Amino acid sequence: MEAKDILIKYWGHTAFRLNQEEIIQQVINSNDTLALLPTGGGKSICFQIPAIMQEGICIVISPLIALMTDQVKHLKSKGIKSVAITSGMYKSEIDTALTNCIYGGVKFLYLSPERLQNIFVKQKIKEMNVNLITVDEAHCISEWGHDFRPAYRHITQLRELHPNVPVLALTATATSEVIIDIQENLNFKRNNLMQSSFFRKNLSYVVSNVEDKNKTLLRLLNKIKSSVIIYVSNRKSCKIITNFLLNNHISANYYHGGLNADQRDKRQKNWTNNNTRVMVATNAFGMGIDKSDVRLVVHLDLPDTIEAYFQQAGRAGRDGKIAYAFLLANTSDIKKKMDLLEMRYPNLDEIKTMYQHLVNHLQIAENSLSIEPFSFDLHKFCNRYELNNFKTYNILKYLEKEEILRLAEALHTPSKIKIKVSNPELYQFQIAHKFYDTFLKLLLRSYEGLFNNFVAISEYTLAERANKTADEVITILTKLHHLEILEYVPKNENAHITFLTARKDVNNLPISEQKLKERKALEKDKIQAIIDYTEDESLCRSLQLLLYFGEKQNDRCGICDICVKTNRKEIAEIEFKLISEKIKMFLEDKEHTLDEISAKLNNIHEPKLIKIIQYLFDNDIIEKFGNKYRILS
Repeated sequence: MEAKDILIKYWGHTAFRLNQEEIIQQVINSNDTLALLPTGGGKSICFQIPAIMQEGICIVISPLIALMTDQVKHLKSKGIKSVAITSGMYKSEIDTALTNCIYGGVKFLYLSPERLQNIFVKQKIKEMNVNLITVDEAHCISEWGHDFRPAYRHITQLRELHPNVPVLALTATATSEVIIDIQENLNFKRNNLMQSSFFRKNLSYVVSNVEDKNKTLLRLLNKIKSSVIIYVSNRKSCKIITNFLLNNHISANYYHGGLNADQRDKRQKNWTNNNTRVMVATNAFGMGIDKSDVRLVVHLDLPDTIEAYFQQAGRAGRDGKIAYAFLLANTSDIKKKMDLLEMRYPNLDEIKTMYQHLVNHLQIAENSLSIEPFSFDLHKFCNRYELNNFKTYNILKYLEKEEILRLAEALHTPSKIKIKVSNPELYQFQIAHKFYDTFLKLLLRSYEGLFNNFVAISEYTLAERANKTADEVITILTKLHHLEILEYVPKNENAHITFLTARKDVNNLPISEQKLKERKALEKDKIQAIIDYTEDESLCRSLQLLLYFGEKQNDRCGICDICVKTNRKEIAEIEFKLISEKIKMFLEDKEHTLDEISAKLNNIHEPKLIKIIQYLFDNDIIEKFGNKYRILS
């Protein structure tokens, strides 16, 4: 089948977007390729189609479990065999999944970069017929990038296992330094960049220097009545802003990494299906989301980087219609951001002291290395040693960058069970123990494959079906576990620390003070770049963003806050007033789309009409509902 045939069969589209077809052809020709596509540019199709076209399996390296599971679910819904290796799986499950990748006709294997350091996993991958290695969020491989992840540096081990297999690296945001770094670190046979323009002609970027952000937020939500994302910097703010919106009769919910998988999934679905209008979220929300009708993205806190801001703002207006990205910033935000930078980069003595406390707390002997992760409660640890939680967390993340340890935050892995006895033995047990008979029948009706593998369960679902409380279900499962009828692994909501190197004497920690200073300086530069963006009122917002990513564009967008002010100055006062009054009169009785306004006022040059409509909108004279304008009530 040709690429377009597969596109039609599995995705229902009749034409490719952006550079998708060209990227697919590069992969088919076995060329290492870096594809730089904007948020919403359809990156997944670029590796999924060529992998389906060819014999063998595509290995996809992805940084987020949620993103992996979403894509696997999506592919399975199309009848395409796919598996994801996640941290909640046991060795037997992983063994079965990887064996199926060798013999079971699986087309896509998703796994995190950390998995590539496992000898067992590498051995299994070596036996696979691999047709493509895909590296998603490839900017994570670069220390110049905004989300450096050391484990990405080990992806080259895949190239050693399958030296003739092409690599497709994908990212939505990369500066010129990062573009070079990605290709070098993935050992590209030759540089090969496929890049689409970052320019979003339908996205209006606006920066507002305001003190009362909540008041401004309500004004925006009342003006732009559509699906909305509001980004905040922490979990506490998620709850506060959501409650504020609910108290003002606006449909809202929040999303952050501290929610369990069921909560995240339910909230995302409600928002996607427009049952919830506003999603208040940390940066945990957004990966893999493809909702086309988001008209407004608001940043209530200053983002850490231009890259993060551009990616998050780009979730608005994916349907090509006018949408808005508002960044609400003030001087106190800037001071707070710089103060947090100091907290994020403690000095070398503080790092050494915390490391010493950690190995003492976990009772790790010098020069020993455990392959098992340690359960870790950050709050208890900090209370014990009178440490600052935020600073301690950032020291742990820095030790992770140095590949001394790995911190797996609370993953909310679900409870699992596996029946240990044979089918006949279970039947005999049920006859002899009537108390457990009904419950075991319920288990067998509710879940498949219990005799072969660990299966994820929900105690709450079982409780509803059995007309019991969740605690009663847990008690029964625990008793069956002790009777060795089944193996019951309760859900795990603790963070874990895995040491990647043997415990060192604190004075021999392999941490470079010079490197620490360089990393801090790099992050400071990135923060300064976002500050400069908020303060520069001389250049079109879109042009500022394009210049940051090394793209030269002469034509300004015409719809950002800077351009709207410029547009107003370019139109003669008397003409502006005359056209404004005509627009307002036309919108008094009924709401209309831009095309309808243009058709009614057909004697007015359309670019001029658009400039005036944008000005009226930005100055709270007209409002927008979906894609229609009306007089602001």
